[in-house]
Parts: sequence; C-alpha cells; structure tokens
Amino acid sequence: MKAFSPNRDLLLVDDETHILGSLVRVLRKDGYCIHTAGSGEEGLAIARTVDLGVVVSDQMMPGMDGVTFLERLREIQPDTERILLTAYASLDNAVDAINRSWISRYLTKPWKQEELQRTIARAFYAHNLRRENRYLVHLTRRQNSELQELNENLEGLVDERTRQLKEAVQEGIVMLAKAAEARDDDTGSHIHRIRAASTRLALAAGVPQQEAREIGFFSMMHDIGKVHVPDAILQKEGPLTGEEFLIMQQHCVTGETILGDKPFYAVARRIARSHHERWDGSGYPDGLTGDRIPLEARIVAIADVFDALTHARPYKEAWPEAKALEEMQRLAGSHFDAELLGLFLQSRNTNDNSKE
Repeated sequence: MKAFSPNRDLLLVDDETHILGSLVRVLRKDGYCIHTAGSGEEGLAIARTVDLGVVVSDQMMPGMDGVTFLERLREIQPDTERILLTAYASLDNAVDAINRSWISRYLTKPWKQEELQRTIARAFYAHNLRRENRYLVHLTRRQNSELQELNENLEGLVDERTRQLKEAVQEGIVMLAKAAEARDDDTGSHIHRIRAASTRLALAAGVPQQEAREIGFFSMMHDIGKVHVPDAILQKEGPLTGEEFLIMQQHCVTGETILGDKPFYAVARRIARSHHERWDGSGYPDGLTGDRIPLEARIVAIADVFDALTHARPYKEAWPEAKALEEMQRLAGSHFDAELLGLFLQSRNTNDNSKE
C-alpha cells in the first residue's frame, strides 16, 4: 500500500481564455498542478484521466453550463471539491443551483485574489483531509487484518510448540519411568498397564476426565524412586531381610525427591510417596490412614497391587486373576479403600462379562 500523498491537481474550466489565463497566473505560485479546459465536455474528458482534487468552473458557458458540468463531474469523481464561478447578476440563480446540487463552494466575478486563493486552499485541505482519513481507515483495517493473521499464525505456532514441548516432557517421563521399571520388569509394560487401570478407576470414582488422565499418566512414575534401590534387592528371589525391606521402602521418599518441587509434578509426587500407604495406617512411609491418603495414591495402589499379583516377578509366579481379586477383596478396609476397591472389582467384572 502506497504512502499517503496530498492531491494537488486543480482543474480550471472557462470558455473565456483570458479568464483562464488570469486564474492560472494567480494560482500557479501556490504550487498546484493546473489543468485547463475551455468547455464542460473538455473538462469531463480530463476528469476521466486525471485524479482531480479541486475543480473551478464558470457558470455561464455555451453548451453545458457550470452547474450541469459539476453535477456530471461528480458522477466521475465524487470526492472532488467543486467550486462554481458566477457573476453577481446571476448569483441568485447560481445559489439556487448550488442548493439543488453537490457543489461545495462558489466565487463571484470579479473575484478577489486573496479570497480565490483562500477558497481553493481550503477546498484542497478538505479534499485531502477526506483522502487521508480514508487512507488511514484502510491502513488500519489492513494492519488489523495483518495483525489478526499474525496472531492466528502466532497462536498456531505457540500451540504447536506447546504440543511439541508437552510431548517431549511426556516422552521424557515415560523413558524415566521405563528406566526405573526395567530393572525388575524386563518388558516395561507394567507402567502402561498401571496407567490404563488407574485412569479407568479414577473415572469410575467420578474424577473429571482431565484429572483422571493426569492421574493415569503420572501413575507411571509411582516407582521412579527404585532407580536408587540396588539390583540385589530389586531382583532378589525370595523374601527380603528387615534391612533390605527398609531400603526398599525408601523408594517412596526418593521418588518424591526426584520429582522436584514444580507444580506440574504435584500429582506424581503424591503418588510416588503415598502409593504404599494402607487404609488402616500400616503402610509406609508416613503411616497415613483413610482419607488422609491422597485419592490418586489410593487409586494407584489398587492398580499396582492387582498388576503385581497377576504378573510374574523374580520372587513370585503370576496369580490367576480370580485369586488376586479374592485376596484384594479380603484386604478391603485394611489395605485398600473399600469403596474404591468395590469400583475396581465392578469394573473387572464388567470387563469379564464383555469378553463373554
């Protein structure tokens, strides 16, 4: 879009050449680009090729009079300032014509030089003010459109970068969780089963969908603290000694520490620290009871124990699902939140029936 530049094109129309000459001599020093025409028809021809700012036309001309010319000029260039030159004798008729048309100003013959210059200068000022206003409105609309497009592109770029960052963070979390899990689960599939089971149980417990997904995702980090537990303890076949069990218990606190203090990992920290707490207070590391155990930790505890019972570990064979569910039901109200466990059992039964 070109920068705004004021219009300086002036058209003078009069059938008397000496009057045109006088007007040109007076107005040339004001810096206008002056065009002249000896008739209305000639003036209209110029108007079809030149962008005019102001037109001054004599009223009494043969063929086409000044009012008719200026009215037709308006059809070609509606924004041009139109000034009528009229003699005193025809002033009343001219004023009446002006009132019926869109002629903006009139001057009487003989004119006063200062008044002529002032009138034309004001006409150019008014014309260029309108042009500049339209230019600024158009420029503003264009800039707003460009800004909106830029904002949309920027929002899309931010969304894409946010998505990529989120994916990178999630991938890093999964990799870290797998690194810890792989030490006592060669396939690393345990964390994915825990995620699916924890999400389903959270939804069954009435947790909003987004929060349920968050619990499921961070459930994968419940045993992240095991990265500091020696292999000799993690992979030991048979029961742990008292000292070894104390070392194993530390993975809860260690996991919480590994997850730092950023709000993003708050749910993960609660799960890591409290997923071995028991409803009756006999768990670790804090001996929490009942509802004092974070909900997400109670959910993950159920999913974790079920998966541990139904899959082989270095120290045990896999249990049949029915036996595992029976054992867990026996521990409702002592190890587990009885209400949550009931929802879990119901969901397992539903899954079994759907398979049939």
